[in-house]
Amino acid sequence: MSFVAGRAVTPSAEDVPDVNDGGEKVTAGSFWPEIALSDVRLEMRINGAVTTTRLKHVVTEAVIHVSEQLASWQGEQIAAGYASLVAVPAMQVDGQSVKIHRYRRAVFSCARALLLETFRDVDTTGDAGEKRAVALSTQAQDLWRDVRWAIADIRGATRNFTEAF
Repeated sequence: MSFVAGRAVTPSAEDVPDVNDGGEKVTAGSFWPEIALSDVRLEMRINGAVTTTRLKHVVTEAVIHVSEQLASWQGEQIAAGYASLVAVPAMQVDGQSVKIHRYRRAVFSCARALLLETFRDVDTTGDAGEKRAVALSTQAQDLWRDVRWAIADIRGATRNFTEAF
């Protein structure tokens, strides 16, 4: 007979990032929601090894990338009379538009992928490091997939799957 010790589960409201980013946010105009670095850090489990400056840099790049991918869709929404993403009709989950949730998911996933692709440390040297680098690369690829899917979901487009042989 064996026993597995359980771990106490704390409510998500008690989660806090291990770094105070000083309330830093990234905005891309009035249409898109602002992105708080503390939210990205918390939801993507980015610890204090990543400085606020570096995190702001990748989150800014992520906001630019996602917003550019959605620029024509944004234009259509503005032409239809919706001044912001929150005003675009969408299903609500926990009182929030799924389009807001998906925009955040796209930005957060993009930021994390950018960090994984560029932020290597001494753990990625040698044989063990090579395995870790491959694992990080796979994780980054999964995050880029999440970005593409979230953008497609916002647009209402079909998610496309392709595989190279």
